Amino acid sequence: MSGTATLDLYKADIMASSSDVIVASMQYRVGAFGFLYLNKYFSPGSEEAPGNMGLWDQQMAIRWIKDNAKAFGGDPELITLFGESAGGSSVSLHMLSPEMKGLFKRGILQSGTLNAPWSWMTGERAQDIGKVLVDDCNCNSSLLSADPSLVMDCMRGVDAKTISVQQWNSYTGILGFPSAPTVDGIFLPKDPDTLMKEGHFHNTEVLLGSNQDEGTYFLLYDFLDYFEKDGPSFLQREKFLDIIDTIFKEFSKIKREAIVFQYTDWEEITDGYLNQKMVADVVGDYFFVCPTNYFAEILADSGVDVYYYYFTHRTSTSPWGEWMGVIHGDEVEYVFGHPLNISLQYHTRERDLASHIMQSFTRFALTGKPHKPDEKWPLYSRTAPHYYTYTADGPSGPAGPRGPRASACAFWNDFLNKLNELEHVPCDGAVTGPYSSVAGTTLPIVLLTTLAISVAL
Repeated sequence: MSGTATLDLYKADIMASSSDVIVASMQYRVGAFGFLYLNKYFSPGSEEAPGNMGLWDQQMAIRWIKDNAKAFGGDPELITLFGESAGGSSVSLHMLSPEMKGLFKRGILQSGTLNAPWSWMTGERAQDIGKVLVDDCNCNSSLLSADPSLVMDCMRGVDAKTISVQQWNSYTGILGFPSAPTVDGIFLPKDPDTLMKEGHFHNTEVLLGSNQDEGTYFLLYDFLDYFEKDGPSFLQREKFLDIIDTIFKEFSKIKREAIVFQYTDWEEITDGYLNQKMVADVVGDYFFVCPTNYFAEILADSGVDVYYYYFTHRTSTSPWGEWMGVIHGDEVEYVFGHPLNISLQYHTRERDLASHIMQSFTRFALTGKPHKPDEKWPLYSRTAPHYYTYTADGPSGPAGPRGPRASACAFWNDFLNKLNELEHVPCDGAVTGPYSSVAGTTLPIVLLTTLAISVAL
């Protein structure tokens, strides 16, 4: 796992020069270097493998920005965090952590929220992964109980490349990477789902969203034998079922059957191209879109002003096969205004879209609203889940009124939770109470993308 804010994709010169904001990008430790957690083997307060080092790195950068914003002509009370994928998830965790209170004003979350199945892991899971890494680096995890400092001294003698390679031995499949924020009792005093449901959000305003085809990118890389990058693949029914069973191997049989039922067109069951689309929708809905919808509802229920966007434009210069659609991360180049670089081969409407999105983001950082006074962009709520579509294929504007992928997300956010409750009661038992969280086993991941900050002038 690797990542850097210095990639050309994250260059913010166009954004900074065309709006009244200062844009700062941060670096933070990733993978085992940022999230190794072996805390139970050390005394309270120890700095040996405490987990969440990457989040503390982010906090340090944010504190520096707040302390020094005025020197750059910025307002330290108008800091907006924004990030994509793991960056978006990080922003949502900062919104709940007591260690972040008062450090920022607003948040922008692109295709990543704390309740996504990949967003965080339990301390127990993180420690199991840490012990595997210790053994794979020949440092003997059986010594952790007797002499944990000796083990850590051994780990410090292992070169970074070896650690980077060996950590992949705990990869669990699609969006199941072996590093993620951890419930450490300090930065995250409780698990994020509990904090979220208890409404422990800092006073803030939020702009968040997702892309039309979030799942195709990950599907391609985890099932290379089944798909072609540059063209559509005829996915036989047996392979469709195999992918579902592989991704949801920790789910009960009845849950897997429910997923298959939801994502099958029973009148076209032998259409392999449709099977390909359906399984891509499964990945996008479960891991990204539906958690985002649910998180937006919880925020709104807590009194937070929430604006939701849905990015649906496939870029004309995309190097990915047309079947992959509008993939995870496709909006980033528009957020940073890259189509406005006249040396790049974008269409005029794409340049207009980039200008529109960039202005929405910077306007939100300045005012808490992404739209102009004469534009319509309703707030998102549970009862009125309005959203705003970004596209260059037609006019961008309000859509809804039921939120992106409403039917699919009713399955994940409502029905599957009800099914989960039914699995845990006697045959004659009555099921009562709400069902609210995204269903399923928590799968760890950190997607290595940038987390940036804008500071209003």
